[in-house]
Amino acid sequence: MVTQETVKQIREEYRAYLTDKHPNWAENTVSTHLSDAFYLWNNDIIPPFWQCLASEEGMEQARQTLLSYFTDEVVSNNPQSRSADYYADLVLLKEFFDTQYGGVQARIGVEYRVEEDLYLYCRRAYEGTITTGEAVQALRQVLPAYGETSFKMILILFAAMMEGKRYTRRVNTELTLHFIRQIGAEFGREHLINALTAVWENILYYYEQTGNKSSGLCRGCRAITEGQGVDIAFDETMFENIIPKQMPDPALTDPAEKVRYWLYAAGDSSEYWPTDYQEGVMAIGWEDLGDLSQYSSKAEIRSKLQALNGNTSSYKHQVHAVWQFVNEIKPGDIVFVKRGVGKIIGRGVVEGDYVYDPDRLPYHNLRKVRWTNRGEWPPPGGRTAMKTLTEITAYTEYLENLQALFEDGESSHGTEQPILPETPFEDYTRADFLSEVYLEEEAYDTLKTLLLTKKNLILQGAPGVGKTFAAKRLAYAILGKKDASRVKMVQFHQSYSYEDFMMGFRPAETGFTLKTGVFYDFCKQAEEDDRPYFFIIDEINRGNLSKIFGELFMLLERDKRGVSLQLLYADEQFSIPGNVYLIGMMNTADRSLAMLDYALRRRFSFYPLAPAFQSTGFKAYQSKLHNEKFDRLIRCVEELNQAIAGDDALGEGFCIGHSYFCTQATVNDGWLKSVVEFELIPLLKEYWFDEPAKVRGWSSRLRSVL
Repeated sequence: MVTQETVKQIREEYRAYLTDKHPNWAENTVSTHLSDAFYLWNNDIIPPFWQCLASEEGMEQARQTLLSYFTDEVVSNNPQSRSADYYADLVLLKEFFDTQYGGVQARIGVEYRVEEDLYLYCRRAYEGTITTGEAVQALRQVLPAYGETSFKMILILFAAMMEGKRYTRRVNTELTLHFIRQIGAEFGREHLINALTAVWENILYYYEQTGNKSSGLCRGCRAITEGQGVDIAFDETMFENIIPKQMPDPALTDPAEKVRYWLYAAGDSSEYWPTDYQEGVMAIGWEDLGDLSQYSSKAEIRSKLQALNGNTSSYKHQVHAVWQFVNEIKPGDIVFVKRGVGKIIGRGVVEGDYVYDPDRLPYHNLRKVRWTNRGEWPPPGGRTAMKTLTEITAYTEYLENLQALFEDGESSHGTEQPILPETPFEDYTRADFLSEVYLEEEAYDTLKTLLLTKKNLILQGAPGVGKTFAAKRLAYAILGKKDASRVKMVQFHQSYSYEDFMMGFRPAETGFTLKTGVFYDFCKQAEEDDRPYFFIIDEINRGNLSKIFGELFMLLERDKRGVSLQLLYADEQFSIPGNVYLIGMMNTADRSLAMLDYALRRRFSFYPLAPAFQSTGFKAYQSKLHNEKFDRLIRCVEELNQAIAGDDALGEGFCIGHSYFCTQATVNDGWLKSVVEFELIPLLKEYWFDEPAKVRGWSSRLRSVL
């Protein structure tokens, strides 16, 4: 269970090693070998990953695992070739450890055998030879790189596996498999079945919540059940009749917008606030419910409360608070502590997942919090909500006034504690961009030059060419890190206005109040910094641009940055800072959209993104699949694009993009059929709505290649 920080360091060391050892390799080639080696670790294809690199026997086992994986689980016409490619990268990685450090164990150190230490103390705590608290403290000494919250969660997991109970948290695949094997070896078949049952339940819960089938964990459990003759199926049949919850499109999700805000009482009148602050936690009661993560729905919590109290009350607020504390609060959320309804006494940032600690008093249900402020402030409007836990994210005016209490330095109503340094952002380089976005090096250099020179860039193209995906990654690559605080994304639509974008009057308790918009706030944030900031506009041609930009038309120009103009709604001179860069995305295949205003058009550079089927990146992706049907489908789509480009009513702007065929899922017959039937053919019906014969002809050709 090697930490992410250690893996990050190893990746950079390995990249430097490959570059020095193979000076003739292009940057793309180095990135490909790097990503292929760590792909096996990221996807749990060879657990235990690090141990296999320690010996020739381990490497031989890894080779056989790869061949089995590409033969049985991945649709491939040449599993031998594909597994050999990945094995070759594994050999390179082993060579790196052996030549540079004398072996993988010497480089990784204590983290190499972390599973053994965790199992030892989990077993001792479960058997009662030491308390849970003693186990956590011992592990903190032995494994200082890991957090206390992680140890508590792992202790809970071990107990659930011993007793065959479902648990809802997720830990490292290698650790889970190690626990299963050791429990079977030391406690016998009954406990082995208990452990496998608990993991089986966890995989189902995780799939229902995320849509992730935990393929690596299923693969490892399947090997154990087959070897031990246990009749528990870790295959596709376990997911039948389960519909995963809807997940947001990650390309359209702004990490900065995920933060949610909460009001919290640390017990009656926050009597336990000093303890919370000292321990760096937030905690709630309801001890009679036990481990709150065992409940998969609000209905289960309600039923338990009714059974405990012998009535049929709805327990609406209690159930909602418990559910939110366990399932909705996330690391990064902001918590404001209240006392009664008339005082705010603290502020903090959530840093950990839910943990059940039965040895802690008075409350057992915890989350790790980095408390940033402690004092006493009057709440906006003089009152707060009465409930123990209340989400206030949607109450924007109240939230802004509440946050303002903590933005003006030291308050006359309370003493602020220093805010700890922010967690460093993950590095993101030119090589990372080229490995993810299917563009050639020359195209990236051109995009970067256009944006930095003109300051305003529009990526235009047909659906599926990766405009939104590329825009954020272009910003991150220029920043050199995934700093979401300096990248903002909005989407224009027909109702979007200047009032949303810059400022306007909004209803308030006493009438109307002037509220600033998203672009105004972003510019004010950027002008206090000398680093680049990127404002991304999706569907830029879907909005009424004259209505949205107003007097900003002139200020957008490169040589007008820093020039001030009087704003429409405020007695204020406003300018767009020179470190603000705009990236717009424009769909060229939407007939409902008008052309861009020419006054705006001359202020932007335009870069066309075309289907990238012939790019180096896509070719490498296609080659890894080794799937003949996939290859035939791509050839057919390329022919279809020629027909679309040659159609006078359509043209190149309507060609089908490569993103339709890029997936992290297993590419099998079912996946290919779903792309054709439910994505490509409906698109053709839209394109050629007045030419049904052409739709039928191409639909038949697409289906025939499968």
